[in-house]
Amino acid sequence: MKRTVSAGGAPAQPAAASAWLRCRERRQDARCRVVVFPHAGGTANGYWAWAGHFPAEFEVWLVAYPGRETRGGEPLVDSMDRLADGVAAAIGEQAAGWQASAAVAGRAAAPLVLFGHSMGGAVAYETARRLLSRRPGLVRRLVVSARPAPAAIRPSAVHTYGRQRFLDALRSLGGTDAAVFEHQELVDYLLPIVRNDYRLIETYRPPADPRLALDILAFAAAHDPSAPVEDVLAWADVTTTRFDYAVFPGGHFYLRDSPAPVVAELVRRLRPLVDAPPDTTARERRDP
Repeated sequence: MKRTVSAGGAPAQPAAASAWLRCRERRQDARCRVVVFPHAGGTANGYWAWAGHFPAEFEVWLVAYPGRETRGGEPLVDSMDRLADGVAAAIGEQAAGWQASAAVAGRAAAPLVLFGHSMGGAVAYETARRLLSRRPGLVRRLVVSARPAPAAIRPSAVHTYGRQRFLDALRSLGGTDAAVFEHQELVDYLLPIVRNDYRLIETYRPPADPRLALDILAFAAAHDPSAPVEDVLAWADVTTTRFDYAVFPGGHFYLRDSPAPVVAELVRRLRPLVDAPPDTTARERRDP
């Protein structure tokens, strides 16, 4: 199947929030909302089971990138600016519903956390940058997983590799089920998606001043050559507020290999945010 890639300008058919965001399970009494950003080649469905490890007071939303799964008829997006713009707009639109529901129930909206793994960490970061300026007070924490900080990014060009070399690189990373490589049609379908995402992240250039006035939590894997621990911990220089981190055993896809302990640690680190009394002094500013 031939996959098209959007290039330049605005999307031909802007998608509504319902296309960008999928909720794992609506929870009326949610005390925290977590939006999950998949890795390169990843999908919302790929994190569906992982999201099921969260306790009942967490409502988990999964970002659905264009060009795959339910959005398979849309062009792939290989520009970080356009991808982050789309996600930020969708979260902003969805937040209006969250706030309206909370107001009807007579309580403050649950704090919002952005969690991104690998490429998703960079997309979550860029989405946070946009939301901090457009809707102050909405995002309360950024969690980056297996993603080097902006200052620690090393140049790479995996997206330019020939087919076999590209497949070998994917195998070495370990995020793709080995059985997938045995099915030629499936490989032919997935390869353009993954190559597109590698192009996006490898051509992405962070802002000259990457700092955010937002608490950042970084997760790293002890044996991840693509995101060494020291490169992930360099996110400490990005936040102007508070930084925390955790290092897990395993490689780049540690969170898939042992999902329950990773989610449990994430929940533990977010517990002060969940248990804190509502902040009634900070009011979110709506876009004009």
